[in-house]
Amino acid sequence: MITRMLSQRPVRYVLVAATCAVANNVLLIAGDRLGYGYVVLMAATWAGVGTLGYLLHARFTFVVARGPGSYARFMAGIAAGVPVSWLLLSLCGKVLHLPMWVNAPLNTVLMVAYNYANARVAMLWRRKG
Repeated sequence: MITRMLSQRPVRYVLVAATCAVANNVLLIAGDRLGYGYVVLMAATWAGVGTLGYLLHARFTFVVARGPGSYARFMAGIAAGVPVSWLLLSLCGKVLHLPMWVNAPLNTVLMVAYNYANARVAMLWRRKG
């Protein structure tokens, strides 16, 4: 039963996304407690968690060979979401005054749909011709 469930791509995506979400939230919350600003935190999560996400999605979610082209597309897609994520963090943190332990998980939930679309395009898109 579990093996059959894990054979389904959406289930594998959710497991990888949850792993990345936890890593992202830990990094944001710990970095905030250490006094780092949003720009540094966003760069760290983009590089660290983005790379982790790429490796896990290539291996488990989409089961494709890794390569510099798909990595670049994946990281570019994640980078395109960084301004949106930064804006959400800033609005919730500086305007609504939410603590990072609330702000980071809220931001994560809001970015899940974007990241799924990005991962799918990066892993499955192929040039024709």
